[in-house]
Amino acid sequence: MATIAYERPDGTAEKTVDAENITDSGKVQGLRIKLEDESFIHLPYTRVYWVRMSEDEGKVDYSSA
Repeated sequence: MATIAYERPDGTAEKTVDAENITDSGKVQGLRIKLEDESFIHLPYTRVYWVRMSEDEGKVDYSSA
């Protein structure tokens, strides 16, 4: 699991999702987060305060690339 803190128009918010549901966004220079209801949030890097996850979840496997 990963927790993301980000800025919204009405203040700050936190969202907890599976770490594998966070990718780079093609729409904005930022993060694409897949939610439980299959919708997405696209967050520009300038609005992201932090992303917390375990060390193992934060590693990227490039062996299949």
